[in-house]
Amino acid sequence: MIDNANEKAGALDECNVAVNEFAFACAFESEESERQPTESKVTVRHIVVIPNYKESESILTDTLRSLHEAKERLSALQSKKDFTVVIAMEEREKDAKIKYTKLKEQYEGKFEMMVTFHPKDLEVTHMDGSVEPEVKGKASNLKHAVQEVCKKFDKEESSKKNVLTVIDADVILHPMYFQHISHDIASMEDRGEDPSYTFWQAPQLPWRNFYTCPVVSRVWGYISSLWEFGGVSGLIYGSHHMVFSAYSAPLDLAKNAECWDGDVIAEDHHAFLKAWFYAVFQKTQAAACPWVQVKPVMLPSKSTSVQSDDDYWSSWSERWDQAKRHAQGVAELSYALLAAWDMLTSLPVTSLGPDFLWRLLKVVFKPFMMHIVSTLQAISLLVLTLYWLASGNEIPWCPKQLVLTNLMTQGDTLLCGLAGAWVLAWPVVIPFILLIESCWEEADGAVKPWESSFLGPFAGSKQFTALCLLLMDVLIFFGPIMAVYGVLVEILAYCNVLVRGNRFEYKTASKSLASGKEVNKSYGSCEGMDSTQETPALQKNTESDDVETGQK
Repeated sequence: MIDNANEKAGALDECNVAVNEFAFACAFESEESERQPTESKVTVRHIVVIPNYKESESILTDTLRSLHEAKERLSALQSKKDFTVVIAMEEREKDAKIKYTKLKEQYEGKFEMMVTFHPKDLEVTHMDGSVEPEVKGKASNLKHAVQEVCKKFDKEESSKKNVLTVIDADVILHPMYFQHISHDIASMEDRGEDPSYTFWQAPQLPWRNFYTCPVVSRVWGYISSLWEFGGVSGLIYGSHHMVFSAYSAPLDLAKNAECWDGDVIAEDHHAFLKAWFYAVFQKTQAAACPWVQVKPVMLPSKSTSVQSDDDYWSSWSERWDQAKRHAQGVAELSYALLAAWDMLTSLPVTSLGPDFLWRLLKVVFKPFMMHIVSTLQAISLLVLTLYWLASGNEIPWCPKQLVLTNLMTQGDTLLCGLAGAWVLAWPVVIPFILLIESCWEEADGAVKPWESSFLGPFAGSKQFTALCLLLMDVLIFFGPIMAVYGVLVEILAYCNVLVRGNRFEYKTASKSLASGKEVNKSYGSCEGMDSTQETPALQKNTESDDVETGQK
């Protein structure tokens, strides 16, 4: 009886997820159809660049398969040549050509494919005449790949709008992602708006291996998801956000602004900043030039978290390398400040209106919030925690006991409660509770539900298992882990940028993906993929002591 009840609960659980996913996807598709401009003559050619180095063939195969599914959702009027996938490889990778040949044999007939091989030992010449070797990583690979793409399409005389999409090798975009962008461009032109200075960003959630990856990776996943999902959602209401990891932009903007440099680490933020300041320069030359904007694509993309196959503690070591790489993005604050100073000292005073200054403040303040304010907040929380413990588990000037009847009559009661006067974890727990309903719609992150008669109706529930795991991670492990992987690593990045600038050894991290039945489904669409397709039981993003460009 208990086994039957558990089976029914599990089946009901999966059914609810499937129904919710089906309803969401079909509702979005219906909405997109209603918004699609009638008799639009806009033809968008999508060019997807996948920077990668020593990626497993199975990871790339999954990514290409998801891109084929997305391509199928586009208009039937678009030809195979209107969807190009660029495999951006490294010349120093052994057998890279063999790997590409195998991939091309599988997908050549599904969309147009091309490959680039980033040469080794290239140098970067700066505006002051100084010469530095390229930093081996995603930015330098992407810079070369986009240059090769521009050479190819510059030869063609076409009225098509070329949109460049950059994704990491382990990212799976929603099947309607490209359809949304095509419709958005057509709608903008119908309204008389210029899409030439527009980025598109979807919220990226690293939950493909949520259940199997170590706690140190899950904790970072919580922070990344809150930051990106909140930032992209805020764009709907006019807030400011920079692109991250997987994003799209017009190819002409990428070419003219030279968005990527060969000696940076945070290639996504750097690309946005270069494009933004380039547009400001263009506005001084032609008043009709619009501001650079980031438009939200509320269709989640999936990626993986750090997970090594060697042993458990290797994942902690590789997560440390990834954290150092992310923290190196504080260099973009220096870049933004320098670019802003050069601009303010060169533009005429008549150009410095209130609207311009407000936009500039938001652009410069964003990396400051990400890398400086967040660290100061963490240090403040640590100090408050020690103060709370030293004061007998209470905060002076706050009521010693929580009285619900005083909640609406005494303003300090609610404020002190949210600050952690009685339950110190509330300031951290409340935001993360918001994640529960949005993270596992289609792919459950390989969550294995707990089966026990003591759980009653929760036995066999993946949502309940994920909730318990999330609460344990946040309440027990979040603080200690982020003290090292958040605060300490940022302080080290400050010192590195101050002393060495962008000179940085780009180390990669392994990302294993436990495959289950979800990999044989089409993520976020109304119809599934061929259920006869099989994938390896374990897909591994190859670990290397060298550098890699396919991961952020």
